[in-house]
Amino acid sequence: MQTFSCSGRTALLLLALLTTPPTFAADALRDVRMPSGDIAAPYDVAMQAYENGYRSYRQGHFNQAEDSFIEALRHEPNLIKAHYWLGKLYHEQGRLEDAIFHWEEVERLNTLIKDRRAALTVENNEYPAYSQMLRVSQKAKDAREAFERGLNLLDKGHWDGAEVEVRLAVQLYPGNHRYLLQLARILWDKGEKQASVKFYRDLLSKRDVEFVSFKEGIERMLLCEMKYVAAPLMLDQKQRFAGEPAFAALAANFSSTQDYSATAPGKIIRRADGQVIINLGLDDGLNLSDEYSLDLRAFKAGEPLKDPDSGKLIGRGPDRPSADLLLTKVYKNTSWALIRREYGSGVKAGDLIEFKKTFR
Repeated sequence: MQTFSCSGRTALLLLALLTTPPTFAADALRDVRMPSGDIAAPYDVAMQAYENGYRSYRQGHFNQAEDSFIEALRHEPNLIKAHYWLGKLYHEQGRLEDAIFHWEEVERLNTLIKDRRAALTVENNEYPAYSQMLRVSQKAKDAREAFERGLNLLDKGHWDGAEVEVRLAVQLYPGNHRYLLQLARILWDKGEKQASVKFYRDLLSKRDVEFVSFKEGIERMLLCEMKYVAAPLMLDQKQRFAGEPAFAALAANFSSTQDYSATAPGKIIRRADGQVIINLGLDDGLNLSDEYSLDLRAFKAGEPLKDPDSGKLIGRGPDRPSADLLLTKVYKNTSWALIRREYGSGVKAGDLIEFKKTFR
């Protein structure tokens, strides 16, 4: 957690939060986080993306809504309403762990705001340092004991018990790097990737985080396809880790490109008797269990878009679906798929393939 000086402007902003509805508390929070001149442009972009996402959500365009909410959080990770509506969208889609992740962010940010309100009360400004020191010392001791109990349980293979104890240590001492890292690793090893990323994020947000821990967290965020969580952390630590050779390799995952060609996992090789052959098989990650359970979509790439004045290629038009498919047979390097439904001129050799299931 960052520290903040209590300037007159900051005090007024925090006191204003008392009359700010929770849904819009991020508007005040972002003013407290850093000088307005540094965030005006990113925050405006984030708000525009959020508005686009909310509009798409109301219109039932859920894919566009998800993309817009994620774009908003990429520019402003503490935008509470973007977290809330993204969580709501995921919940309605059955993506429960994703929903929980974003709703936990809402609670975390609301708690942060409440803590900062309390810091400005008269009672807390009378500097009761000694009594606070005693309470904090006891809290640090309790956290250390909980962490040690967690490690002992972990050594004995009691993963759930270890998680409970290490969670308690983190709750008592949230700024301890070792506690955060251990909890993130336990959750990752248990397969709870979304929850793990949350604690990696908390660790990587620390100004003095070690690079080896930073690298581990970023790599795991990328494995979870949560680049929008990792991107702000990369930006925050860019100057500090610029001399690390491995940081450049991490940064390459976030570099924007101007390649507007269509990308897809595979494509149609041939059409025959109501089925198609595609160039994906066991060597490409498909499994025999995918037969008669994995849905695919065939599409034709959208036409290139050029600037009418300069003639410069600036993007690609919308892709055009050509068929819905069902995987029926998987071989080493190829597979067969049943044509369930066709669109437009129908599916043909050369059409691209994408998976319809979210985990693909």
